[in-house]
Amino acid sequence: MDHIRLSPRLQMVADFVPPCACAADIGTDHGYLPVWLLQNGVIQSAIAADIHAGPLANARQSAAAYDLEEHFRFVQADGLQFSGAQAADVITIAGMGGETICAILAAAPWLQQQGKQLVLQPQSKVTELTDWLWHNGFTIVDAALCRDAGKRYLALRVLGQTAAQTYTVEQLLLWRRDPLLPEHLKEEIRRQTRARAGMAHAKQTPTAELAVINAQLSQLQACLKEVQTWQS
Repeated sequence: MDHIRLSPRLQMVADFVPPCACAADIGTDHGYLPVWLLQNGVIQSAIAADIHAGPLANARQSAAAYDLEEHFRFVQADGLQFSGAQAADVITIAGMGGETICAILAAAPWLQQQGKQLVLQPQSKVTELTDWLWHNGFTIVDAALCRDAGKRYLALRVLGQTAAQTYTVEQLLLWRRDPLLPEHLKEEIRRQTRARAGMAHAKQTPTAELAVINAQLSQLQACLKEVQTWQS
């Protein structure tokens, strides 16, 4: 039987999943990701979870089409709020807004108690998600970018524990020499510059907030200079 083919976005997520016994795909949609992971021997079993019945039915159809139903557990639930969620070695959450991912993680404190491995792919509010992770005891250990249907996407490999040394997403992308990093940096610099300009026009802007954004801009610009050295 032919193997399923993933979109570049989902392939990026799949590439971050380490070999393990069980992976839970939260917001599974059509179930393509766990099907691929099973077919390629990355995982032995999968939990496909979604808040809506329709996507779960689609995931069942995908599992049946590739004769993998016996390796699946299908769960209709809000995020990780279901019995047996803790049995997953790795948890993937892809295609949701960053604020939704934050809410799912915040409602599952056992992720940190057990030091779970997560692979996250936010569709929006990326900075809000990364800031939340840093400030709530999670560690981003790797990051990657891809382009899919003309749009740029970011994937994060995350551990549910605090590390002695932490790195920014841009540092992680720099170390892997991600080819999409230059445009990512330029967009972030534009975004932070606009935010600083907005602060400059606002009355009584806290000095601490301005210092933070200036420090972030300095880091981004330094990272862009380093990128330009290996581009030339």
